[in-house]
Amino acid sequence: MRIDLGSLSLHAARPYTPAPYSGRNRTRPSLLRHDYLSLDALSADVERLVDEIPDSTARRFALDLGCDSSPYGDLLSRRGYSVRTLDLTPGSGADFVGTAEETGLPAESFDLVLCTQVLEHCNDPWRAVREIHRILRPGGYLVASAPHVWFYHPHPTDHWRFTQQGIAHLCRGAGFDVQAVLSQGGTVLAAAQVANFLAFGVLGRAGAPLYAVVNVAGKALDRIVRNELFCINFAVLARRT
Repeated sequence: MRIDLGSLSLHAARPYTPAPYSGRNRTRPSLLRHDYLSLDALSADVERLVDEIPDSTARRFALDLGCDSSPYGDLLSRRGYSVRTLDLTPGSGADFVGTAEETGLPAESFDLVLCTQVLEHCNDPWRAVREIHRILRPGGYLVASAPHVWFYHPHPTDHWRFTQQGIAHLCRGAGFDVQAVLSQGGTVLAAAQVANFLAFGVLGRAGAPLYAVVNVAGKALDRIVRNELFCINFAVLARRT
């Protein structure tokens, strides 16, 4: 199928309207949602990676970069971080306005940067990860996630998809020590999520009972037939040494 790049440019140029999801809806999604499998797997792995960061009695600062509604803000606060937010759009309610490539923030000012589902939208993800390295204090951590198998979703653009080696290479190239890479689901879960997306395109919200069945079956079977070579996302924990 021939791709019309002109129509993609027009689509990407339209003002972005975020989905009406609260933070809780993203971190504790309903089984009736067509995107439950992706959100549930990502939320669990982000929490797992944050839990791997050593505790500290010192006051710590975290930046939720590209936060939208900052769905993980409560998680970071419970782990003892003072949370600041940065988003692309003025009026979003974020503490700072900027891009991942150019935050405009002082060097070495955060102990943790959370960057979930942002790197695929960056014009230059290599520069973005270098910028994150710059604003982290020595010994600070990056928790990032990016899609491996996902549909086109400009916000306001959508440029990249990552493999497990690719996201690790991106972090190491910026000077990070990669501590862990997690796949969000395996082949079965990814296939079930794609099936729900296809069904949602036809049924919309009316397909909620079908999505619930696919969600339960996909999650259960994914534990039995596990293969991370084809998955939804990858999440990484990396440390500035």
